Amino acid sequence: MRKTLQILLLLNFFIFFNAQNKSTLSISSKSLSVLTAEYNKIYEAAKEIMANLLDDRKNHTENSHLDFSTNNASLSKSELNIDSKNTEYKNKLHLNWVSDMSYNFSPGFSDDDNIFYRARVSSGIDWLALGEGSLKNLKIQNSLNEKLKRIDLLEKVKYKKELNYRANIEKVRSAFDEKKIKLLSDYERLLNLQNEFTVNQNKVGLKNDAETAQSKYRLDKIAIEKKSLESLHKTNERNPFTGEVLNSDIPDLTPVENIDLSPLVKDKETALKMEKEIADMKRKRDKQLDLRLKLRYNYYSALSRDRNFASVGATINLPVSRSKTDYESESDLKVKENALQDMQMIYRDRLTTLFREYYLLKSEIEVLESEVNYLEAELKVNSSNEKSNTFSPAAYLATAEKLLNNQLQICDKKSDLYEKYLEYKMISGTDNPTNTLQSKLNDDNAGNETYIWSSFFTNYSNAYIIDLMNHWHINRVFLSPGKVYDLAKVNDFMALAAQNNIQVYRLIGENSYAKTDDGFTDLQVALQSAKDMGFAGVHLDIEPHTFDDYKANVDLYAQRLINLFTNSKTWCDQNNMDLGVSVPMQLPAEVATALYDNSIMAYIMAYDVLTLDKKLNKTALIRSILTTDYYVWVFRINDFQAFGDLLDAEAYVQDAGVTKIGYYDLSQMNNFKP
Repeated sequence: MRKTLQILLLLNFFIFFNAQNKSTLSISSKSLSVLTAEYNKIYEAAKEIMANLLDDRKNHTENSHLDFSTNNASLSKSELNIDSKNTEYKNKLHLNWVSDMSYNFSPGFSDDDNIFYRARVSSGIDWLALGEGSLKNLKIQNSLNEKLKRIDLLEKVKYKKELNYRANIEKVRSAFDEKKIKLLSDYERLLNLQNEFTVNQNKVGLKNDAETAQSKYRLDKIAIEKKSLESLHKTNERNPFTGEVLNSDIPDLTPVENIDLSPLVKDKETALKMEKEIADMKRKRDKQLDLRLKLRYNYYSALSRDRNFASVGATINLPVSRSKTDYESESDLKVKENALQDMQMIYRDRLTTLFREYYLLKSEIEVLESEVNYLEAELKVNSSNEKSNTFSPAAYLATAEKLLNNQLQICDKKSDLYEKYLEYKMISGTDNPTNTLQSKLNDDNAGNETYIWSSFFTNYSNAYIIDLMNHWHINRVFLSPGKVYDLAKVNDFMALAAQNNIQVYRLIGENSYAKTDDGFTDLQVALQSAKDMGFAGVHLDIEPHTFDDYKANVDLYAQRLINLFTNSKTWCDQNNMDLGVSVPMQLPAEVATALYDNSIMAYIMAYDVLTLDKKLNKTALIRSILTTDYYVWVFRINDFQAFGDLLDAEAYVQDAGVTKIGYYDLSQMNNFKP
């Protein structure tokens, strides 16, 4: 292209020479006319290409940004399903039927001795009480499997993040490849016309063979690059980024100093903690006592007489020489623990390097995009006198080639830029900041219902409360807005709860309704108020067992509770509202029977200093009356030191047959669950 001005000057020279001395001209007027037409054809093609290219730039939308959030690293429900409350072996004795047969070639010292026998058959039941194969061992193994599954899910989350990153990289590359193929096609078209022009110039002696070969090389170079990209580009897949990625605003990165790097190692810390727990559980399991209780029927055969009899016994196996520690595992865990201490610094260094490279590359792109404005203005100047007899397309063609090269460079650099952008977001976690193991496995707790009293409801925003309930997987909440409440806040809360599939019941906690026989008269006013406010149901928390004279008048208060509950149920049924009630562990059996007969869900407030076994025994009668359909076991969060202790308690009561769990209350749950 840089030779075109020289060619035009040569053509003008020959035209001038022909006018002065026609006999010495070595090129015919016809050939000159053909070359001039070809040159104009190249110019018109260049104008068309430039017009289309500049029109594409004008389609740029200010402040438009690409959205890479359509792909995420979320795990499916089936992947997240961890059967941590496996009850397959619940309440089952682990029994084996064992048969033992032996034959002695010598019967012993004499036929009359009862010490040795020629044949012996023993058959019966073994109960694996402790040790390998026992129920306790199965529970330990189930817990180990759960922790291993959680570590596996951590790897799945990491793997899916990597897949998401790779998928977005492919889409970005595909979009820029598509744009670059179009630019190379235009470039090839222009160079092809120039090459034909050069060949014809060579035929009439205006170009030599070297210049013609150079023109062919430039054409082949662009053609090969285009063909290579076309073979890699997947034209059969629709790319949502095509047409947007080149002209979208270059996004900014969150500065490294504004990124909390602790979540980046949170998953690894969680995994390491579980690995330590697994190692500890395995050591305890390997050192536990093996105990097998045996019930047998025995048959002994001897030459003198046979014997058969039943027997009971036990086999005890106490490990004495097993290693108390696994030095290899401990060393490996220690290495991982030390690595975690340096990991945040490694992340910070990598992000700092990426941040610098990103903005250096961004500045290069901005320089190239600034050059476009200059080249566009130059094109207008170079084509301003195209109607003149002295006009030469050479300058225009040279600028057009510069603009094509400019756009190709922008394609390459923007593709690199977006790859760094995606890598930065993936490493920093800013693409999905909640994408940690804890957030992915936050279905660990079993409870789905809780209480909110007015003090907590008043002091926290509705959005915060909804987020907290979602964190705990709450689908039903009992709300007490207080005697003096903000109706707008209550209405907004119920609207937000509905959007999050959370039912809201009006919590009525007033013991005075049980003070007299006609307490339902006052209670009915509260029920009507709950209906008017739009609550889906009512939850009664009436506790006469707190009265000083309760023990002396248990039957009286039991009957008052029955009246309150049954009348409330009738009223709620008539007004299309649900009803639930909180009851103590020492609830009289007749009250439990009334609740069951009226299909009222009872929430057993299972909190005091008793052990879980004692609580289960204490509530065994009322739970058997209510059946699993009509009671919820309510844990008090403050009874536990750590979230893991709560999970262990949930698993324990579920093994005992408890199927529904709730929590008391949301204020205690605040900042308790990781």
